[in-house]
Amino acid sequence: MSIRTWFRAPRVRHGLAASAVVLAAGGLVLARAAAGDQRPASAFTGAASSGSNSAAFSGPGAHGTFALSHTKVQSGGEQRVFAELILEADAVEQARERAPLSIVIVLDTSGSMAGEKLEQAKRSAVQLLRDLRDDDEIAFVRYSSDSELLQPLASAGRVRADLIARVQALESSGGTNIAPALAQGVLALADAGKGRVRRVILASDGLDGTRARSEEVARDSAGRGITTSSLGIGLDFDEAYMGAVAQAGRGNFAFVKDASALAAFLQRELRETAATTIEGASARLKLPAGVRLVRASGADARPLAGGAEVELALGSLFAGDERRVILELAASLDSEASRTIEGQIRWSRVGGDAAQAPIAGLTLTGSTSAEAVEAGKDLAVLADALSVVASRRQIEAADAYQQGDVGRAQRLIDESMSELSAAAAVAPSAAAAPLQKQLMDYKATQKEFLSALPSSTAGKAAAKRAVEKDISNLSRR
Repeated sequence: MSIRTWFRAPRVRHGLAASAVVLAAGGLVLARAAAGDQRPASAFTGAASSGSNSAAFSGPGAHGTFALSHTKVQSGGEQRVFAELILEADAVEQARERAPLSIVIVLDTSGSMAGEKLEQAKRSAVQLLRDLRDDDEIAFVRYSSDSELLQPLASAGRVRADLIARVQALESSGGTNIAPALAQGVLALADAGKGRVRRVILASDGLDGTRARSEEVARDSAGRGITTSSLGIGLDFDEAYMGAVAQAGRGNFAFVKDASALAAFLQRELRETAATTIEGASARLKLPAGVRLVRASGADARPLAGGAEVELALGSLFAGDERRVILELAASLDSEASRTIEGQIRWSRVGGDAAQAPIAGLTLTGSTSAEAVEAGKDLAVLADALSVVASRRQIEAADAYQQGDVGRAQRLIDESMSELSAAAAVAPSAAAAPLQKQLMDYKATQKEFLSALPSSTAGKAAAKRAVEKDISNLSRR
């Protein structure tokens, strides 16, 4: 039984009531806090919750659900509500003949890559070149203080031998300047043939001051159907920088301690790119009066029409892949006043036509009854929201730790562990497994943060592992 099904079972809902679980979840403000108290109130309380406020949608090549954490909200003030949008690419689509690919590798050749690190990176890139089909397209950018388009976009079969020789001849020198190289990589895809799946793979072992520009490049390219993934090599790159680029580019982020693991990352990127069936997925939701967007996780969110609408960019999906977006909303409704949230989701099938599906309207109603509000909670949506809020906080904790503020990092982790433990305690082992696993990961990270200095090898590795895991959880369950 899935955790979603388990949370909706009547027996479990009444078990939750008996357990009277209380979570002071950061960001999970689901009842009004006392005046001046910025900490949120309980997400899971003692009332038996039986609400379900969800709608399914489907179209050619994809399907999904849209759900709200509440059917009713407490009137007389502002209450936080969560919306969960899940889009899944049909697994059966994998049986179709895959579209040809257009891939760009953007590789760091700065001085810090000297020696075995660069040699491993070159071997990994060469293996990817050999694995491409002849009709796939490849471009290659190498960068240090400056950047060079080593290979303009061309069919792999035509340039493979020559490009392998040039990659093998690469040498390390200079500093690290990521943004211009990333922009050059994206520009190389301008000549990609119609119907091709396009992806940029950025690899770096260093850091620079161009994060905002790199995020902008990745975000803009994602809006044009280009996925950007990033890989941090070693212990001296900025995981916040590289992770943010991957999030903006709707791609993957990973950390490897040495370049020997780069080959596995590139192979994963090749598999996902080859299996991509959905591109340019986006949703537009209409937010009624009294409901506003606070923040979104799992997609870029752009307010429209003065905040009355929000556009969500989800990116590309491979067959069987799932994208999850958690929206934190603030609702202020009078008693018995009802408001409907509705919208539309769009995507393009690789090698096919554009598709769209309506998102049926879901209603929130104001109520003076705290019991009615409790009974109308959807605990499945709240469980997913709690997991995402904890991941956001864990990324914040890792950043605080890297900045040397170990005390703040520990407080943030303690807060997440308390919430996850309380939620997992009310579930049988099978249903509690995802939250329990997250809790165990946080305990291990906390132990690592306590036992190692942030500047040490162990400390750097611990922070990067934490960010890698939790960035993944922001957009995929």
